[in-house]
Parts: sequence; C-alpha cells; structure tokens
Amino acid sequence: MGTVTLTTGFGGHYLGIMKAVIRGVDANAEICEITSELDSFDIKGGAFVLRSSYDFFPRGTVHLAVVDPGVGSARRAIAVKTRNYTFVGPDNGLLVLAARHDGIEGVRELSNLKLHRTPVSPTFHGRDVFAPVAAYLSSGGEWEAVGEEAGGLVDLELLKRVGSDGSVYCEVIFVDGFGNLTLSINEHDLELNGEVGIIFGGKEIGGRVVHTYNEGREGLSLLVGSAGYYELARRNGSTAGTMHVKAGDRLTLVPRQRSACDKG
Repeated sequence: MGTVTLTTGFGGHYLGIMKAVIRGVDANAEICEITSELDSFDIKGGAFVLRSSYDFFPRGTVHLAVVDPGVGSARRAIAVKTRNYTFVGPDNGLLVLAARHDGIEGVRELSNLKLHRTPVSPTFHGRDVFAPVAAYLSSGGEWEAVGEEAGGLVDLELLKRVGSDGSVYCEVIFVDGFGNLTLSINEHDLELNGEVGIIFGGKEIGGRVVHTYNEGREGLSLLVGSAGYYELARRNGSTAGTMHVKAGDRLTLVPRQRSACDKG
C-alpha cells in the first residue's frame, strides 16, 4: 500500500475530487493531507510547508503538491525522484526546497498523456494530471513511464543576503496560525545572537534572539523554529497582526550595536 500526501492551496470539493481520482487509480493508496489551507498563490509558503513536512512520512511516499497560479500556462508539470521520495506538481519552485534537501536523482516532465484524465482541463491540472500520475506512482508504476527526462527545476528567488555592515536582508516566506513569521534564512545560513533591530516599512523595532517562545519578553523575539528557519514571534501574541506583515514582505535584521536607533 502506497502513501500519497496532499499539500494544496485549495480545499472543499476540489480537494475531495483529487482524493477520488487518486482512489480511482490506486484503490489501496493511503491519502494523507498535509494541508489544504495554503494561500492559493503563495508558492514560497507552499515550498516551505512541504520542506518542513515531507520527511516525516515513510520512505517511498509520493508527495503531491499544488499551488499553481500558472495552471494551463507554459509552466511544466513534473515529477521529481529523490533519494527517499517522489514529488509531483508544477515546476514553479514549489517542490524545489524539499526535493533538493532530500537529494534529487531525476526529474521527468509528465508528458505521457495515457496517464492523464481526458479531457485535461486547463484550469484543474491537480485533478487531471497530478493526481492520476501520483496515484500511478504510489501503486508501483514505473518511474520512466511518467514522461520524458527534464532538466533542472525552477528555483525560488528567496531574499537572503548579509551586508558588509552585518545587516541581514530577508523576506517573510510563511505566516503560521499563531501569527509567527518564518523568514527566508535558516540556521545553516548564519548564526544570530543577542539584540537585533528589525526594520520594516521604514521603522525599526527592537528584538532579541531567544531559544523558545516562552523566553520572549516585551517586543519581538527571533528564534530558530522547528523546521530550522528563523522566525519572528511575539510571546502570547501575533507578530503578523502587530506588525501588519504578510508573506512576501521584506525585512532587515540589524545587529543591535549597529542599529540606527543606538547611533543617535
């Protein structure tokens, strides 16, 4: 029995139909929904969620992800084989963080029309292309049969840069249900300690690097979250709500001793 996960920016009957298509191809598939609550247009947020979730599932799991504002366009439909998993979805950056983390072994374009539902709707590739191919693979179908070999994946353009003065330029890639802001920098990119200034919208807010949410005091806390990425959090409160920040917004982190507020 194979496992297929679903990571999507839509729920309701659309998600139910995709599950039905998977069952129609692989009646024994175990379907696990990672989330259907992503922003329908937030590719970076979807990529982060998939990256932080994929390796908790058994080896051999097929991860089906659909955040696809370019559905029906020239963007490719692909499957990616990694050391332990297979990823199926649009080639728009959604799959790249997770696939690269596990180690990419092959990429194929989903060009075998015999595996697709017909006719293929130009607005619902999740139902007509991705779901049947994912189910075919979960049922033990041959990797080579999904389509022709393809080149590299479309990458994500994530802002993460350290200036000559030590300032860190980054962006918000995900806002969780608590209002915590996941940033585009992770613990392997750099190590942050002590007091920091967070500059957004021309204003600077004081913050402090901590290890747990509970350590946060007044103001903002900066910590490494469970997925290894830095987060901005507010103890017992919503950072997103307080700062009026959303996914895609850019921030600058300034070591406190270099903060503009301290220079005056």
